[in-house]
Amino acid sequence: MKKWVKRISVSAGAVFLAIVAGISAAAYLIFLLPLEDPHKNSAPLLFYNGNIITVDPSKPRAEAVLVSGETIRFVGGYREALAMAPENTIKIDLKGKTLVPGFNDNHVHSLAAGTFYSELMLWNLSCGEIAERVGKEAAGRKKGEPIYGNLWDYTTCKNPDRALLDRAAPDNPVFLMQYSGHAAWVNSYQLREMKIGRDTPDPAGGQIVRDAKGEPTGILRDTAMGSVPDDKYLKIVLDSARHRKTIATILDLYRKAGITSVQDNTWVPFTARLYRQMRADDELTCRISSWSQGGTAFYHLFNMLTSFREKDPWLHYDTVKYFADGAFSTRTAWLKEPYNDEPKNCGKPRYTPAELDAIILEAAGERKRLAIHAIGDRAVAGVLDSMEKAQAKYPWTRDLRFRIEHCQLVDRKDIPRMKRLGAVACVQPFALCTPAKDALLLGDRRARAAYPYKSLLDAGVPVSFGSDAPAEVDYAPLLGIYYAVTRKDKAGRLGPLNGAECFTPYEALYAYTMGSAYAEKMEDKKGSITAGKLSDMAVLSDDILAVPRERIKDVRVLMTVVAGTIVYGRPTDL
Repeated sequence: MKKWVKRISVSAGAVFLAIVAGISAAAYLIFLLPLEDPHKNSAPLLFYNGNIITVDPSKPRAEAVLVSGETIRFVGGYREALAMAPENTIKIDLKGKTLVPGFNDNHVHSLAAGTFYSELMLWNLSCGEIAERVGKEAAGRKKGEPIYGNLWDYTTCKNPDRALLDRAAPDNPVFLMQYSGHAAWVNSYQLREMKIGRDTPDPAGGQIVRDAKGEPTGILRDTAMGSVPDDKYLKIVLDSARHRKTIATILDLYRKAGITSVQDNTWVPFTARLYRQMRADDELTCRISSWSQGGTAFYHLFNMLTSFREKDPWLHYDTVKYFADGAFSTRTAWLKEPYNDEPKNCGKPRYTPAELDAIILEAAGERKRLAIHAIGDRAVAGVLDSMEKAQAKYPWTRDLRFRIEHCQLVDRKDIPRMKRLGAVACVQPFALCTPAKDALLLGDRRARAAYPYKSLLDAGVPVSFGSDAPAEVDYAPLLGIYYAVTRKDKAGRLGPLNGAECFTPYEALYAYTMGSAYAEKMEDKKGSITAGKLSDMAVLSDDILAVPRERIKDVRVLMTVVAGTIVYGRPTDL
C-alpha cells in the first residue's frame, strides 16, 4: 500500500529528545500519571426490524440486538430481546436498514490524516495546474512561509521540476508530497533550506533525482525528503489546541464512515498522550490500537513517555512498525524484476538482509509484535526469510501474528510460506483504484498478478482490510469494499485486471471487521455482533450483500455506535 508518512528521521527525533530533556521532573511525572476512565451512562439500546448481519458464523442473522453499555448483551429473536430489555431501553427501529459490526481500519496515520485536508489538494492535476495553485497560495502568504500540498502524481504530472515551482513561489519554500507519500516535489528555496545541491550525495534509503547535468530536479524520494514532514507535525503536536483540533477532525471523519476502531501509526508520544486525555474527557469516539515506529529516536521516546492500561479496549499499545521498502509509484518498492518503465531499477530495500534478520529476531525473542511495510515481492520474500530464521530459534514466533503491511506484489511460492509462518496480510483495497497506472509501472503480466488478496485468503492466510489514510485519496470502508469486490477504478470504467482476485461482499465485510480484529489480536472482543463482545456497530442504508457490487460505494452510513453510544446519526433519521 502506498505510504503517506515516511520513516521518521533521526533529526526530528533529536528535536523531541531536546524537548524532553528540557521538561522539569515534576512536569515529566505529570505526563506519566494515569488518567481517569471516562464514565458513560448511556441507556441500553435495542435494535430491531432490520437486516442484521452479525459476521458471526455461529449466528449469521438475527432479529434483534440488545446493547447494554459497552457490551452486546443479547443477539437473537425480537421477543426475547424485548423481554430482557430494562425499562429505560431506547428502542431503535431499523426500518429495514442494515446493521453490521463497526468497521476496523487496519492501517491509518491519524495525525497526518487530520492535517491532510487543510493543505493544497493536487489530485489529478497537471504540472501546470499545480504550479498555478501554488502561485495563488503564495500570493496570500508571507515571504518565507512554507507551502505544503498533497497527492500530485506522475499519471497527470509527468515531468515535475523545481523550475515550475520556482516561478510560482520564488520567495516561499514549497514541499508537495507525492501520491504515495514516498516522494516530494520541492522548489529551489526548499532545496536551499535542506542544504541540498549538486554535490549532495544520496542518503541511505533515499534518492535525490537529478537531471542530465547532475542538478537536482526537485524530486526527493524516501529518506531524501529529510525531516521536513516531521517538522511540520512537530509544530502541530507542540501546539496543544491545534493538536487536539487535528485529531478531532479525523475522529469526526471516522465516525461518519462507520469506523469504530483504527490501528494507528501513532509514533509520536504526545499524540498517544492526547488520545488518553480525550478518552478521559469522553471525546474519543473510536478505539485506537497505537503503534510506535522502530529504528528511530521516536521509538525510545514512545516507550519512555507513554503508558497504556493493559487490555484497555479503548486504547492499547499493539505493535512496532518497520519499513522493508518503498512504493510502486516512486519506483522504490523492492521488486524481483525491474520496473516496466525503468528497466534498470528494481527499487530499494530499507535494510540489508542481516539488519532485517536482527530486527525480527530481537522482536521474536522479546515477544513483541511487528508490522512490517513490504510492498514489492522481493521485500515480502525478505521479511518471510527473516521470519523463518526467527521461528527456527523461537517457536512461538508464529503465535505473535507478525503483520506484513500492504503485500501488493507477492511471489506465488511465498503465499504458502505466509500461511505456515502465521503472517497476517494487512492490505488496503484502495490500492486497486488505478489499474492503468499499475500496468504502466509493472507491465501487464505483473499488474495482473498484483494485489493477490483473494489468493492469500483462499490459501488460509489471515487477511485484514484498511485504508492507509491519508496515503490514498479516500478512506471510507464501503468504498474499500467496492474496490475489493470489483477491482475497478472509482468510476467503474477501468479493470478488473484479474477478476479471479475479486472478493465476495461477505468476504470483504469480514476482512474489514473480524479480519482486522484478528490482526490486532482482539477477535474475542470485537469484529462481530456477538453477545459478550463490544457494542460497536454501524447502520447502513442498504444491504451490501445484496445490492449490485458496483453500487456498494454508494451505500451510506446512517448511524455509528461505539461502546453502546450513538456517536453519529440519529434514530429519527433512519
